[in-house]
This record gives sequence, structure tokens and C-alpha cells, in this order.
Amino acid sequence: MHAWIQAADRSFWQKTWQLAIPVSLQCLMFSVLGLVDIFMVTELGESAVAAVGIGNRIIFFNLLLVVGIASAVGVLASQYFGAQRMDGVRRVLLQSWLLAILFTLPFILIYCFYPREVMAIVNDTPEYLTLGQSYLLITGVSLVTTALVVPLEGALRAIGQARMPTWVSLIAVILNAILNALLIFGLFGFPEMGVTGAAIGTLLSRIAQTILLFAISWRRYRFLFPDIEAIRALYEKRHWHKYIGIALPMVFHDAGWAIGVLVYNVIVGQMGMSELAIMSLLSPIEGLLISAFIGFSVAASTMLGHELGVKNYLRAWQIAWWLIVVSVVLAIVTTFLVYLCLPWIGEAFALSSIQDAPLAVSVTLVLALGLPLKVFNMVGISGVLRSGGDIRWMIIIDLMAQWLVGIPLACVAVFVFHWALPAVLLIILCEELVKIGLTQYRIRSRKWLNNLIDEPEGMTISMAS
Repeated sequence: MHAWIQAADRSFWQKTWQLAIPVSLQCLMFSVLGLVDIFMVTELGESAVAAVGIGNRIIFFNLLLVVGIASAVGVLASQYFGAQRMDGVRRVLLQSWLLAILFTLPFILIYCFYPREVMAIVNDTPEYLTLGQSYLLITGVSLVTTALVVPLEGALRAIGQARMPTWVSLIAVILNAILNALLIFGLFGFPEMGVTGAAIGTLLSRIAQTILLFAISWRRYRFLFPDIEAIRALYEKRHWHKYIGIALPMVFHDAGWAIGVLVYNVIVGQMGMSELAIMSLLSPIEGLLISAFIGFSVAASTMLGHELGVKNYLRAWQIAWWLIVVSVVLAIVTTFLVYLCLPWIGEAFALSSIQDAPLAVSVTLVLALGLPLKVFNMVGISGVLRSGGDIRWMIIIDLMAQWLVGIPLACVAVFVFHWALPAVLLIILCEELVKIGLTQYRIRSRKWLNNLIDEPEGMTISMAS
């Protein structure tokens, strides 16, 4: 017991807050970026809310693809940095940029040439499609900035520098809000463009974020940027074997999970426009709450990566459980606060364009109840297991629970029993319960405690069963 208490020393808490708080704030800012669009178009009706909400979900799918690719930066760069090997950090950042752009360009072309067809997958209401295709076409172009920003942010976090990207994200959110107000409602002589204005505001703010992030990073952390040696290393197969051994399984993992999220939206979309509008409004709010805990996941991946890089396996094991416990306790407190605020939340819904405010309140409560479950799995899977490259089990846990438990239960609840939206969302939480059982089993096995940078080639991810 003394060893466990000793593990939570001053260094542990200092690193946790230095990483968790800035990263959580940054993720909050990114969530707010989409939430700003949603709330500002609520005055335009349910079709506008649904169009922007689904458009953001589609862009979120692409974000997760890039995050999957850039995960190799978080996993490998953390261990390289822990071992004081900056050449490895520069190399994996360059590899992430190349693959992120390669995977993103085809989707940009699809969204530019077939935006209406993509939006019609969820719902085929004419007004919704007209608004949605405009929003998706413009915001789809912003994916170029995502492919550049996400890997760089991952490299900065890997070396323990998480504050600066947070400030840059805050500036982007403020700029986004200002541009949205000007372009959605036509203030101060600007054209009144509605949903199209929201998309343009988002695009411009993300371009500004990219320019600012790269400018500051080049000035302060130039040593991160690839040099001639990093470019030459790209011609060595052994470096690509190690990188792809992490990145491609993570792309499969994140893409499979993101497609599952889109399937949930398709299922809800069949329930009616009111239900779709409510989920379009509340999904970003749920994302906002979860974003507050993403910092603990990133902190776990980074801190554990540092310890695994120098083979401090016992301390890594102890830190993993401390981070899970702290994050879940804070999530429970957040759920309780949301419950206390339900009367005010109901009043806010009554003032919006949502036609069924009581239904929206019930959905909010269900989403809040699921928060501690999702936080446990997020930190345990994306933080702890990812840090040791335990990709196979990440895929098994996330995709099996989602595709074999959550989605089938949602289909039965909607298409067979015709349950109301809160009941459907409640039954979907069974997915999270299955994940908790599998995640804690895998963490207890200790088979995720892997040093990746010193492994023989061909053994760069955990293949333990």
C-alpha cells in the first residue's frame, strides 16, 4: 500500500495537471468550435441544427482518422523523448504528416463533389440536404488544416509542451465565434449567409489556428521539425515498419469506431427530425463534457510512454490506476453537477428552436449518467493500453462492444420496440459496461507494459493474447 501511495508523489501530480489541464482545455476549445456553429444556427430551425450537427459528425469521423495516424506520434515520440532520442521524435512527426495528408485528400474530394449524397445517408429531408451540402462542402476543405495540426500537437504533447496549443485553440474559438456572428446573421454590413456563413467562419478560424500554431512552434520548438536526417530516414524500411505497426491498426480502430458513431446517427435519424435535431444539439455538448477528460487520457499516454521508454514498468502500472481513479471520480462529480443544473438546462431548451424541450432534458440526463463509464474506458483504452502499443486489444474492446453489443441493441430498440430516444440511449450504454469489463481485465494482465523503441523489428506492437 505504501508503494501505491508513494507513486502519487509530487512529480506525478505536477505532470498530471501540466498535461491533463492544458490538453483538456484544448479539446474543450475544439468541441466549442463545433458547438458555436450549432448554437448560433438554432435560430434558423431544426433542419439547420440537424445539418450542422451531422456535418460536424462527418468531419469528426475524419478527425479520428487523422488522430489514429498521429497516434504513433503520441506512442512512439513519448518513448523516444523519455529515452532522449529526438531524432526519433522528428522522424515520426514527418511520417504522421505524410500519412495524414495521404488519407485526408480522398475525403476532401468526396465532400467537394458529392456533399449532398453524403448528407443523404442520414436523412433525406430536402431542406436539411440543401443546408447540409453547403456546410459539408466548405468545412470539408478545412480537413487540410486538421492533417497538419493534429500531428504537430501530438509531438508537442509528447515532449510535455501542452499549454501553447491550448492558447492557440482559444484564439481560434474566439475568432470562430466572431466570424459566425458576422456571417450567419449579417452583422455590421456583412452578408447574411446562415448555415453557409457558419461553415465559412469555421474554415477561416481553422486556417488561422494552423498558421499561428506553426509560426509559434517554429520559433520556440524548431528542434521538433524534420531535418535532412529525418527525410533520409524515410527511405529505411525498418522505420516505416515500426511506425505503420502502430499507425495503421490505430487508423482501423479509430475509423471503425467513428463509422459506428455515424451508424448511431443514422439510426436516430430514422426516428424523426426532432430526435435528430436533439442529438445534433446534445452530441457536441456531450463531446464538450468528455473533452474535459481527454486530458487525462493524453496525460496517461504521455506519462506512461515516458516511463515505458526507460523501462520503469512498476511505476507505469501504478500511475495507470491512479489516473483512471482520479478521472472517474471527477466524472462522477460532473454528472452530479449536471443533475443539479437540469432545471436551468430545461429553461435553455425551452428558449431554443427544439420543439420537445422535456425530451431534450431527459436525453441530457442519460448522457450525463454515461459520462463516468465513458471516461473509464477512454482513459483505460486510449490512455493506458495505447501507451504500450496494445493495439490488438484496443480494437477488440472498442469495436466488439460497439458493433456486437451497442449497435444491435440500438437497432432492436428503434426498429422492433420503437422506444423513445432516452430509452434507446440508455440501452446503448450496455456497450460501455462491456468495455469496462474487458478494459480492466487487460490492464490487470500487465501485458500492455511494453517498451516499443527497443523492440526487435516486427514486434513493435503488443501481440500478446
